[in-house]
Amino acid sequence: MVMRVVGGLLALFGLLCMLATGVAWMAFGFDKTPMLIHSVGGVGLFLIALWLVLDWKNLAAIGRDQTVGRAAMASLIVVVLAGIAVGINVVAFRYDKRWDLTKGQQFTLSEQSKELARGLDREVLVYAFFQSGSPQDSNFKNLMQGYVDETRLLKVEYHDPYSNPLLAEQMKIISASGTVIVKVGENQQRLESDFDEEAFTNALVKVKSDKSHSVCVVQGHGELDYTDDQSPNGLGVALQRLEGQNYKTSQLSLLDTQPEPATCEIVVVTGPRVELLPIERDRLARYAAAGGGLMVMLDPLQTPETAADMARYGLKIGNDVVVEGDPSRQVMANDATALGLDSMSWNAHPVTQKLTGLVVLSLARSVTKGDDIPGLNVQVIAHGSESGWGETQLTDPEKPAQPDEGVDLIGNVGLIATIDISDPSALRTTSEALAVSPDAPAALTTAPTAIEAPALKAGGKVMVFGDGDFASNLLILKVQNQDLFLNTAAWMVGEKDQLAVRANSAAKGKLELSELSVFGGGALGLLVIPGCCIAGMIGTWMLRRGK
Repeated sequence: MVMRVVGGLLALFGLLCMLATGVAWMAFGFDKTPMLIHSVGGVGLFLIALWLVLDWKNLAAIGRDQTVGRAAMASLIVVVLAGIAVGINVVAFRYDKRWDLTKGQQFTLSEQSKELARGLDREVLVYAFFQSGSPQDSNFKNLMQGYVDETRLLKVEYHDPYSNPLLAEQMKIISASGTVIVKVGENQQRLESDFDEEAFTNALVKVKSDKSHSVCVVQGHGELDYTDDQSPNGLGVALQRLEGQNYKTSQLSLLDTQPEPATCEIVVVTGPRVELLPIERDRLARYAAAGGGLMVMLDPLQTPETAADMARYGLKIGNDVVVEGDPSRQVMANDATALGLDSMSWNAHPVTQKLTGLVVLSLARSVTKGDDIPGLNVQVIAHGSESGWGETQLTDPEKPAQPDEGVDLIGNVGLIATIDISDPSALRTTSEALAVSPDAPAALTTAPTAIEAPALKAGGKVMVFGDGDFASNLLILKVQNQDLFLNTAAWMVGEKDQLAVRANSAAKGKLELSELSVFGGGALGLLVIPGCCIAGMIGTWMLRRGK
């Protein structure tokens, strides 16, 4: 009798020790559980083994009873199934893996966010203040899990401002919908309205970088309005995306100012409708020769003199409209001038190497190499398909567009080109130098204008687009247009970790259900399925009773 009591106590203490160890494994993970806890589990296993040895005869006698044997078998099955469930749970907890089956990959981080997280070299502290159980709290935790899976340098703390009002007061939390604070050292960013991936990644970029970049947008020639973020023809949305990536934008008047890389790291010219004057074109050339980054977007059928001025950079801008002959590459049905650039359209370049989706050009002109100029490395990085051509016969609207041999550029027509300036002295910085181009209008052959000149410096970058509005409010959020625009800026300022495909909240799909669909789903889950289960149980009971 004494041995049975002792054995029972040993078994009880052993079971408690093993349960405590199991709980610790679940809470801390097997690798991070202290050695003392592992030792407690070992002691528990030893006590259970000792009980089996001391009380073996009684256990054997009980086992010979048929009823006990059945109960033991049932208990064994329950224990085995419970062990399998616990094992699966432990493996899933330790090797967490998520699958995103949504159409828009709403719960999968973009490549930029992943690379940004992996590239962290300092600890980032995130303080998230949401009401516990709120949709914002749940959504943000799911979002953060994606970042935490990529790096151990992201430390996230979740606080309920109503449960911890003192901390909320100290952190100046006033938003009822939630607040997120991102800190790296003394740098800090606050999110108080948008808590999606795009907003958080932008905040991470800003606190991670110790400097912002300056972008000057040329105005005064009918360009896209850089302050307009509402109308289809504005540039405001694109510049908001730039500012989210730690850039500062401002307006530039070329008549009043000679831009310099020290104050304008990037100069942007977006679809002018009025010709740039010779002095303005000269100032742009001097800026590029001083090591600046120049982004020029030129629409077809506009500003022929400004287009011809690109000859000084080793480019030839066609007086044409690129037509896509392959219907599968046409973005809009029955519109052969709406071009879709896919992975087959790009040549190797840092700006385009990670673009996998479409880039949409609504109306474009050809951009090809001109005369070779030593010291200027010209590369066409985007082109149309083999079925496309540059249509030059544009005077007769009733004439069907078709390629004319010897007149039009046919097949793989260039659309975007870059120029790396290794020898700035090779860049012609006065308008009279363009007299070497037989296609240059007379206005370009005027005497050079005396202008202030910043010091020459190698390393200038120029990118010319044959479409002036691909970055407009209408198109910037279409597929990967924003990635092409932002990657161009990142390439010009040397931000390699920003050369990526970004989160685009506008491209994420949303599940929208009608009231009838919501009612049907609720009825199915609350009435139909439980009702079928109950009916099955009643049917089984009646069949057994009938037997």
